[in-house]
Amino acid sequence: MESTTEETEGSAARILEAATAMLIESGYASLSMRRLGARVGLSQAAIYRHYRDKADLVSQIIEAGYRRLLSKIEAIPVQATDPAGQLAAGIRAYVDFALDSPDLFKAILLQDVGPARTAIEAFSPGVSRRRKTFATLTAEIRAGIEAGQFAPCDPEITAQALWSSIFGLAARMAMEGGGSGEARKAVIERSIEILLAGLAKGSRPQEGI
Repeated sequence: MESTTEETEGSAARILEAATAMLIESGYASLSMRRLGARVGLSQAAIYRHYRDKADLVSQIIEAGYRRLLSKIEAIPVQATDPAGQLAAGIRAYVDFALDSPDLFKAILLQDVGPARTAIEAFSPGVSRRRKTFATLTAEIRAGIEAGQFAPCDPEITAQALWSSIFGLAARMAMEGGGSGEARKAVIERSIEILLAGLAKGSRPQEGI
């Protein structure tokens, strides 16, 4: 009897959920199709019908996380007259995303292995055309420039530099648990103040330095 579309999608989701749990528990190196099959009660052949290989499977886990982050950012109310406030809200959403799922954040984004190494390509030219989160960040910086809140700059390069700072904050908090609620909030808000002040000043190193 042939599987229905609903059954097929259900199996794919179940495999992905189990693989995510295994990745968090044991890391990328320990994730295998054989162990995954045993966990979900499916043959390796059945898993390969849904995912080409381990790299494809982990790529799908990364993309699922990326979609959750994107939905969190897109849920932020639009502040058309305050691009800086919009950007600040996006930074808070990103850090909150890391703190909501710290184990997954560490398992996927803090390992220089497998698809995690190249999935984001944050520093490659044109990233804002390929990744919607970077497109949003670049657009917010451009809006801030047009509103006179930020100094003139290259929006995409600035987005890449800004993302690296936000990622560092989120990663460290995910690793340490972020501390107490008030202490965590104070660090996040101070980080935002520093980043926005840097955008407003638009300071650049002198030539030759």
